[in-house]
Amino acid sequence: MKTAGTDQAGGIPRFQLLGPLEVRDGHDRPIPVSAAKQRGVLAALLVDAGTVVSTDRLADLLWDGSPPPSAKKTLENYLSRLRRLLGPAVGGHLVTRSPGYVIELRDGLEVDLVMLADLAGRAQEAADRADWTRAGRDAREALALWRGDPFCDVPVERLRCEQTPHLAEARLRLRELALTAQVMLGDHHIALPGLRRLVEETRIREHPWELLISALYRCGRKAEAFEAYRRVGRILRDELGVDPGRGLQRLHGLMLADDPHLLPTADVHARLPPPGTPGTPPADTLPPPADTLPPPADTLSPPAGTLPPPAPPGASARPGPPVLSTVDAPAAEVRQGVAARYGSLPAPRTATDPDPARALRLLSGWDGDDLPLAAAGAMLRRPVEIVRRELGILTDLRLLESPAPGRHRLPPAVRVFGRTVARAQHTDAERQEALARLLGWYLQTAIAAEDVLHPYGRRQVPGTGVAEFPREGFASYGDASAWFSAEHANLVTAVRVAACTAEHTIAWQLAAGLTGYLHLSKRWTDWITTAQIGLVSARHLGERSGEAALLLSAGLAYRDLRLLGRSVDLIEKATAIRQETADPWGEACSLLGLGQVHGPDQMIVHHRRAEKIFTEAGNLWGYALTQIERGRALRRLHHPERAVACHRGSAAILADLGDLWGVGLAHLGLAEDYLAYGSHEDAATSCRRSLAVCCEIGDRHTSARVLALLGQIYLQLSDPAAAHQAWSRALRIFENLADPRATQVRVGMANLDAAVAMAS
Repeated sequence: MKTAGTDQAGGIPRFQLLGPLEVRDGHDRPIPVSAAKQRGVLAALLVDAGTVVSTDRLADLLWDGSPPPSAKKTLENYLSRLRRLLGPAVGGHLVTRSPGYVIELRDGLEVDLVMLADLAGRAQEAADRADWTRAGRDAREALALWRGDPFCDVPVERLRCEQTPHLAEARLRLRELALTAQVMLGDHHIALPGLRRLVEETRIREHPWELLISALYRCGRKAEAFEAYRRVGRILRDELGVDPGRGLQRLHGLMLADDPHLLPTADVHARLPPPGTPGTPPADTLPPPADTLPPPADTLSPPAGTLPPPAPPGASARPGPPVLSTVDAPAAEVRQGVAARYGSLPAPRTATDPDPARALRLLSGWDGDDLPLAAAGAMLRRPVEIVRRELGILTDLRLLESPAPGRHRLPPAVRVFGRTVARAQHTDAERQEALARLLGWYLQTAIAAEDVLHPYGRRQVPGTGVAEFPREGFASYGDASAWFSAEHANLVTAVRVAACTAEHTIAWQLAAGLTGYLHLSKRWTDWITTAQIGLVSARHLGERSGEAALLLSAGLAYRDLRLLGRSVDLIEKATAIRQETADPWGEACSLLGLGQVHGPDQMIVHHRRAEKIFTEAGNLWGYALTQIERGRALRRLHHPERAVACHRGSAAILADLGDLWGVGLAHLGLAEDYLAYGSHEDAATSCRRSLAVCCEIGDRHTSARVLALLGQIYLQLSDPAAAHQAWSRALRIFENLADPRATQVRVGMANLDAAVAMAS
């Protein structure tokens, strides 16, 4: 396959965003788009190529949240001029379709972002099955798409802020993957220059150092390999105050053992985030309590010759059937192959027969991650058993992928083909209704899951949509949490797609409905992004309640990130709206958040007001939360005895209600009180109780906070080994969540190590 920017058979036009915005016609001739607003409109449509982007979304992007009254008419003029500029062959891809506009894809190679997603996904899948030849080739092809800084000449600041961080991370991971493939294939000498550049650019990123050290060692340059290990150790200690991580230490141990089969670790198996979507680390399970944690197995040197590349997390034991790829064949051949398979699909004889062709056409309207069976059933408006048969037929004909049991997705080439035939056989309204059903299903199911996570808090989201088919059922907190984790990428995409397609009610309700889950999972980028998108939709509809809920949601996220000025501004606005709209419950929730970003004196004032509202409403859950926060304020005001009383009372109430999340927070507060009081054994006991509850419900962030506190307590109890172990566990979670507290834990561990070294 030739990369973007080259002449392709079939005269396919090109839209390129991975560098300065470029448009090329079917003869590879550039078509200049010089007007700033026209470039902005085109870029916004290309980011969601194949999906209708509403005029509201476009106006919000182009005028940074403050569109003028004439925005709709101005957009029409921009699009009209853009079509004339591009000419009929290229401008014909730009189609007006209610409630906005869409860039129609007639080939998977037209937009470089689409090509990047396809190549990156296939490179990762090849790495997952240790096919390093294919992984390296696809990774290098994906990297060749970059021509400079993405969106560098696109005058839409919000679009640039949304997209460039994830593209930069995707590019870095592709470079690591390509270099890993070279090392794994034995091309150590060839990989060395690229590895040296990569470690100089990233410095504190440990996996590139592992690759460099391994390549040097396998080239016979052992002295340089050991010097590289010493150098990365100095960098990590000087810049972060920590020692090399387990992977580097393991590699060092193998070098000391002179292992002839030395291989780099397989960190590159971490999934690449799809370009243009919020990057989120995979959720992991919590480790067991500190006093039962065994020594990590991978700190020991294994016997020589026993280091094959480990299987990636979540890798399927049986690879799925091959699918047609835009990478494997010219575009025309791909289209012909998909068309032939599509033409062989059986036609239904009755209304209850499977109709796989219809399923393919409608499913092609979804741009997100793979879908569970129930979601596909909602989108297709068919009983699940019939949908199961339809998807089975598509899978057998290699028109559908099943990356995991019960989950399905169309390959990019098939999705593009499906949209083409869908336009011919379904009206715009039919396709929009199918997409709206899917979005509605995600909204309804997210509300059901949120009700399990936080059963005693009044839901801020009404969830008025009608679920045509049964939503997922959740028997326990763990089930609801696992569903949110599995559907995370789709939920974030659903918020964006709902806003783009003018389904503003779903957009703001779903964004608000994700607050509780995102508050627990601490995926801050996605939390803030979905809140911002939902906020625009709520304001578009004049939904003051939704506006307040999303202002509070974003404010809580900024509070966690220690951006307190921004947090206070947003939460104060949310509080003001609740007061204006005479919503006492909402005001009480906002006051709780406001108290968390102010000093202890103001905290007491806000929490007393919230306590009064909850008490008058007879809501014990809200009252207990105010007691947790009031206890924190009293401790900071040097009244630990009164703080203990508040936290004991809240723990008892929340335990009676069965709210394990609240119980964990209350016991954490108690542990902090006891530590301030000087009662270290009681503090350790409260920490262990909190940690047990957090492990049970999968609350990783509170677990990390408890472990960090437990490390301090163990120091007071003269047990530095236990302190180091607790801090190590806390650091792993904080680093995985990209939490600013990680730095504080690193400093504590470095000081502890220095003190132990001096004592010895």
